[in-house]
Amino acid sequence: DLFTFKGSINKTAKAADLFVENLPNSETSVGHGTHVAGITAGLGTASGGYYTGVAPGAKLVGIGTGDILFIFWALAGFDYILDHQQAYNIKVVNNSWGTSGPFDPKDPINKATKKVHDKGITVVFAAGNDGPDQNTLNPYSVAPWVIGVAAGCKLVTPDPTNSAVHCADQTGQNRPAWLADFSSRGIPGSGLYHPDVTAPGVHIVSTRASTGTVLNALDANHDFDLTSSCAISLANEQYYTCASGTSMATPHVVGVVALMQEAAGGSLTPDRIASVLTQTARPLPGFALWEVGAGYVDALAAVTAVRK
Repeated sequence: DLFTFKGSINKTAKAADLFVENLPNSETSVGHGTHVAGITAGLGTASGGYYTGVAPGAKLVGIGTGDILFIFWALAGFDYILDHQQAYNIKVVNNSWGTSGPFDPKDPINKATKKVHDKGITVVFAAGNDGPDQNTLNPYSVAPWVIGVAAGCKLVTPDPTNSAVHCADQTGQNRPAWLADFSSRGIPGSGLYHPDVTAPGVHIVSTRASTGTVLNALDANHDFDLTSSCAISLANEQYYTCASGTSMATPHVVGVVALMQEAAGGSLTPDRIASVLTQTARPLPGFALWEVGAGYVDALAAVTAVRK
């Protein structure tokens, strides 16, 4: 049942009454959701299998809440997830959106994500793009029952997308180019205000929307310089685009969660998943918990840890 703005529950309304189902495309506007979906589960068909997602072929449920996400529609979206959890075997929900301000456990969104978590669904939230200052986290990512994701650069050499240009050290300590300059930070010494893990979030190539308006310059800030910034071939530019943000880091973690559930036969609880992800993450020496969480997510290590 739908949460009201005061955090109580309206037992007469159902999310199913508010959503139009079985649409061929639930993302007809800016292409943000299309890009995020491809990061999690893209098959890479148009690229000959090159641009695959983290969990290729994982089944997705796309919930469109409009170009401007109002709290009411977000709550309805969570309600829809709970209503259809069994029918669609929903195990994890990606949240590449957020707001600013302090964490409030009584906030309707936080109450909704807690209920989703308690029903056995892992909730993953973007940490936010308001870094590098302290105390800039998306408050929805701060909830202890949520996995908050910071954005990092790619830990590969050479990196054809040159993601390191957005990961220059902001402290003057000459630290490695691992954490994105825009990735929101927590509060030093706080056991609450910090990301949980870091995942790739700079110069990420993924699926381009084919209907509506494709990712615009704000959302895909490399869209006019694809071949040099993101190394997308001319043949692939029709189907793929490039974007940066914790919005892009979050679906990487969601894909890892899908792989973990597959490896464990779908039996993992959200708390078990969070524990394994943080315990198997690669430490990032020189960076603190309030910046990067437990470290860089390690998909292979996480899946190996839960494989039956």
